[in-house]
Amino acid sequence: MKTCQHVMRICIFLAVGCLTAFSHGLAAQEVRFAVISDAHYFDNALGVTGEAFEAYLAVDRKMIAESEAILVATIDALRAANVQFLLISGDLTKDGELSSHQEMANYLQILEDSGVDVFVIPGNHDVNNPNAVAYDGPDTIPVPNISPEEFEGIYNNFGFGQALSRDPHSLGYLAEPSPGLCVLAMDSCRYRENLDYPIVGGNFSAETLDWIFNQIVWAQANGKQIIGMMHHGIIQHFSMQALLFVDYVVDDWLQISRFFADAGLPLVFTGHFHAQDVVKRSWGVGESETFLFDAETGSLVTYPAPYRIVTLDMRRRHAKIESHTIAEINYDTNGIPFPEYAMAYLEEDMLLIAHDILVDVFGLDSETAETLAPHVMEAMIAHYSGDEDPTPANRWVIQNCLHNPDPAIRLIGAGLHSVWTDPAPADNHVILDLATGAYWKGDRLP
Repeated sequence: MKTCQHVMRICIFLAVGCLTAFSHGLAAQEVRFAVISDAHYFDNALGVTGEAFEAYLAVDRKMIAESEAILVATIDALRAANVQFLLISGDLTKDGELSSHQEMANYLQILEDSGVDVFVIPGNHDVNNPNAVAYDGPDTIPVPNISPEEFEGIYNNFGFGQALSRDPHSLGYLAEPSPGLCVLAMDSCRYRENLDYPIVGGNFSAETLDWIFNQIVWAQANGKQIIGMMHHGIIQHFSMQALLFVDYVVDDWLQISRFFADAGLPLVFTGHFHAQDVVKRSWGVGESETFLFDAETGSLVTYPAPYRIVTLDMRRRHAKIESHTIAEINYDTNGIPFPEYAMAYLEEDMLLIAHDILVDVFGLDSETAETLAPHVMEAMIAHYSGDEDPTPANRWVIQNCLHNPDPAIRLIGAGLHSVWTDPAPADNHVILDLATGAYWKGDRLP
């Protein structure tokens, strides 16, 4: 990581006073933008019925058939929200199908044509994905996926064509969507390693980390506010996430999050885990303190189908984050309001997945797993929704698990406690001070 060299370079910039431009170079204005993640758009012409498609949903029950209707509703909401630009933190498509990417780009162009600039970064599903298939009755049929170069070409209008700097080692880039505000789009995906299956986890090469560092230093030296965007979490969002879900935080996240903070990157928008969650990590005290906020945004095709609106006060360096959800889509939900439909969809999925994990991973018998699965489901849905608030009943289950003689059940209890324990700051409506690391719940300063 060349940490010593990086620290020396920061000191040089400080010594010559380049960073003093920061307080004088920002325009006294507000920037308003939106954030979505994990849209998992799927070209319905590839098949959304039949035995093979239902078999896929049984193990990964995202609202794939509904993805187009959800995306259209989101675009309509964003066009009405008076935002200047949109950040999309990866997993634009179900499994990287060429036609899904092409259709996704066509929809994003609608936003561009209405005056909303769009900036994208790939997720682990988007590039070189061997799972790109169509569904035809009982059969799955391979369809073309896309290379990194094709991703850049398809989404040229959505970040790459506006880049001030490009990472030669990944699909990362630096853009300035509003005067004085830079977005550092960082590519943490491992698609070049994909062979028979897509790699879920993420990492950064030494070369990409060096490029990231240079962009942060350049932005600060030129009086720019800089924020980041990447697919994988840069900080774990509950205390056992890196243990239980290792592929959902970037490799070496402890070191890399501090590297980002020490370099001067205060806020990164992430996705991947399909949850609404904001966490902060800090190092040092007083004037020597450095910090980093990771604002994860949930998936459009997973309850509660959220998106974020961010208002950035460039003078005070306050980022006000508000969360919204899609309330209605143009799709047959059997007369059920969409939020209830999405919740039932997730509950059915999560209950089956929780049962299978408890049996296959934790070694529980089916009867015990059936008893605990609803509690795991409830905890995960609370995490997906953000601002988790356990009931006395939830705490009772946790305590019973923690005192069980079976070590596997004790581990499950520890995991439930971890998921239900929501670290500050608030997840859905919060104000972040990008200068000091302070934060306030809600949408108004105290």
